[in-house]
Amino acid sequence: MKHVLPLLVLLSSCGQQPAPSPSNQAADAAPATRPAAPAAKAFVHDEKNDLIEFHYGWSAEAAAVPQLVDRFSRDMNKVRAELIAGAKEDKALREKEGFEFHGYSSTTDYTTAGQSARLLSLSVDAAAYTGGAHGNYGTNGLLWDRQAVKEIKVADLFAEPTNMDRLLTQRWCDALNKAREEKRGESVGGDGMFDDCPKLEDIAIVPTDMDGNGRFDRLTLTASPYVAGPYVEGSYEIELAATPDLIAALKAEYRDSFEAGQPQ
Repeated sequence: MKHVLPLLVLLSSCGQQPAPSPSNQAADAAPATRPAAPAAKAFVHDEKNDLIEFHYGWSAEAAAVPQLVDRFSRDMNKVRAELIAGAKEDKALREKEGFEFHGYSSTTDYTTAGQSARLLSLSVDAAAYTGGAHGNYGTNGLLWDRQAVKEIKVADLFAEPTNMDRLLTQRWCDALNKAREEKRGESVGGDGMFDDCPKLEDIAIVPTDMDGNGRFDRLTLTASPYVAGPYVEGSYEIELAATPDLIAALKAEYRDSFEAGQPQ
């Protein structure tokens, strides 16, 4: 019997935990200019032995936020402990039954997709193997509001809750179906299990600054395996340029963090 470490749980712990409330609020947001390079250094923990291969890391920009460092450190220790416990249990059972044991693995990376003076956007890539035919992997996002000193959702950027769906869903579905057709070599539109367009809440949406000038110029939308297609098709990653209409639909305090991007 294998001990399973669900990847969806891992991704949820990576990107959607509430941050602790700070004792002091940050100063008013500065203009959306290019942020200064962080004084902190990127963090990486690598470990490999007969039981596990474990990697956990976060960017220098994330390391400059104490609340994120505390959160990531606690999650890293929890994931590592669960991975070791599961590997030990599986190894003992397999040795007892005369089967070969394959080491467990877990990888988590928080990389900076972009930042403004107010917002830090992280892409979260996680992968895990806990027995079976193959491992699982997926992508999530984490958006940190420096002034509010907390994680926010992409939907929180919009002045009206319906604006995100109105401005993104059709563009996302059209681009996704085009990518599906390229992978599958046939038109999409049947009633198959993976023919529907996943809802925005079921995918990762990561504000991205392509030229590093301190303003987000696009959104990277990613459907992990089994979300928009079978495992063999892998992830679907779609980049949508920030448009003037989209920026106008944001809350006033977030508009300076974005600029119109060039369509791809």
